[in-house]
Amino acid sequence: MDGHNPRTFELTVAADGATGPGQGVLAAFVPATAHTPPLVALACDPRHDPGRTIEELAPHAIAWLRGELMDAVAAAVWVVIDNYGRFYRATPESFSGIGAGMAPLVAYAPFSKGYGIDAFYADIGAPGEAAIELLTAIVEQPSQNPMTPPMTEFLDAIESHGNLPAPGMIFHKVSVAAEEGDARRVASIIQPDPVISTLVINYANAARFAASGKTASVPQAVTRLGTSFVKRVVFVADMMARYQKGACPEFDYRGFWMNAVATGAAMRALLPEYGVPAARADDAFTTGLVAGIGWLAVAETYPALMTRYLERCKGADPITKARAQREIFPCEICKVSERYLQRFEFPEWVSAAAAGRSEVDRQWYDILARAIRIGQALAPFECLAIPTTVPVPDACRAEWQNWQGFVASIR
Repeated sequence: MDGHNPRTFELTVAADGATGPGQGVLAAFVPATAHTPPLVALACDPRHDPGRTIEELAPHAIAWLRGELMDAVAAAVWVVIDNYGRFYRATPESFSGIGAGMAPLVAYAPFSKGYGIDAFYADIGAPGEAAIELLTAIVEQPSQNPMTPPMTEFLDAIESHGNLPAPGMIFHKVSVAAEEGDARRVASIIQPDPVISTLVINYANAARFAASGKTASVPQAVTRLGTSFVKRVVFVADMMARYQKGACPEFDYRGFWMNAVATGAAMRALLPEYGVPAARADDAFTTGLVAGIGWLAVAETYPALMTRYLERCKGADPITKARAQREIFPCEICKVSERYLQRFEFPEWVSAAAAGRSEVDRQWYDILARAIRIGQALAPFECLAIPTTVPVPDACRAEWQNWQGFVASIR
């Protein structure tokens, strides 16, 4: 028994109440501190809906967790989150007198300011934020199941859709010139477009060559970045310029791009912590920037589907959002991102990390996974089923500030 460290559990509760490791119920244990009691939060697993309410399952799960964690939860605060995203304080009767395999009676009550996540955070504080982070981390783990036919059909339909967001002619011209390594030609293609020129210059000034001094020259920016990297920069810059609004009026296009830049900045700032050479800093920024491109792809190709999700997730907690994603979208958005990035020939280590696949480059995958969470704290994007309360390292916050000129240029 480990009662000193945070833990998560995935449980199954049989019809007769028998409980053990399995699927259907998620639980997060946050140990006591000098100032806060232990906390256990429970919810139905949106990936494996048990077909019963958490209120029905919680007594059995609480009894099992009490046996597993023993004295570590003797004075615990128990919390359940129902399928509508409502938070309840769950109070079990005394465990004394409860026989093995039996479940206590449990009373459910709102928090002092209501049933919402803000009321939960207000009463519970930091342990509550930690519990939500733990639960969300379980739900966000990529599925290891092979793609089902409906998922394949959905991805194929998005890829072939007439409204699939795509860069314009400038990207295609730059792509050809970049393949030939013709930096002068790349610069001459970019220069007539004031928006793309500004973005590329701002990118170069924020990138690893910035120590050489600021530049206002497109040719110098291209030289600093290199033609292969400029190709990806122009792809993103062209996409940012073209998709400030689109087919889905309810979709927050600016919020999407702000979050993308914040994720790229966070990933770039995390490299030293993981021992990754500074030479990969620009690749890191680009990876973070495009990792969530699937959201834009779905918003443009299936705006009604995205609108339905946005109606469900507005103001919701991460668990509710994750549940809504699985109910509404035929596959995970990260798989849409992967297919999209493959179509536009991004390196496999970019598309694999965006898809949550760790077998190509585990370190890159780990850095991106953390950067996505930090990016949500720096610039929240409502679609994501990620808490906005994730701690932000000082290096990431400083790097985010370095990109404010870049952000200002896409307003």
